[in-house]
Amino acid sequence: MSNPFIVDSEDSVYISHKAATKSWYKNKEELDVNYLMIDSATMKFGWGKYDPAEGYSYVWQKDLFTPIDRPSDDHKKAFSVWVLPKYVDGDKNIEHAPCLWQRHSFGEYSGFQQMGASFYEESQKPENQNKLPVVKWVGSEALSIGMGTTAIPKFELAAFKERPDNFIIPSWYGTEEETSVSPVSPKDASSSDVSDTKETPVSFNDEIPF
Repeated sequence: MSNPFIVDSEDSVYISHKAATKSWYKNKEELDVNYLMIDSATMKFGWGKYDPAEGYSYVWQKDLFTPIDRPSDDHKKAFSVWVLPKYVDGDKNIEHAPCLWQRHSFGEYSGFQQMGASFYEESQKPENQNKLPVVKWVGSEALSIGMGTTAIPKFELAAFKERPDNFIIPSWYGTEEETSVSPVSPKDASSSDVSDTKETPVSFNDEIPF
């Protein structure tokens, strides 16, 4: 049983976008969200899988620009980033605690790529170097994949803002040991490691990893 007095535990921080409802969830509860502040320094690409007996496991690249081999046929392309979710609508202004958006579903992975592309170039400008991007969630696009469907969350850049005092990454984050795997070239990554679910290969550009 988890400690009810510890709100900064690993069990309480995960956010996800559900394709079936095209909405956001924290744990199993729906979350009102239309803006995300992004801690871009925590953004990761890698591979993930889920095992009913062992839970989720991930293997991460050493940086955004260096692809790695697919560890197994069970692994799918994965991503990770810390976000500060917010909901603003008229007089309503709801700010949530920091959340970890860490998934390996095709729809969310595609949304993560598009989100990064929306602010990457602007983030390189000198006036934005010490600020964090804020993106607006503008809805989710349904997509058919084989016999099934998914939904890709769509974003647009809203602003760059100073980091607020309450956007604090938990102390346990980053203490886990990264799994070491051999890097591969972008050419190899776009061919041999594509999953059977017809995922779009990642474009690992030397300057823009999204």
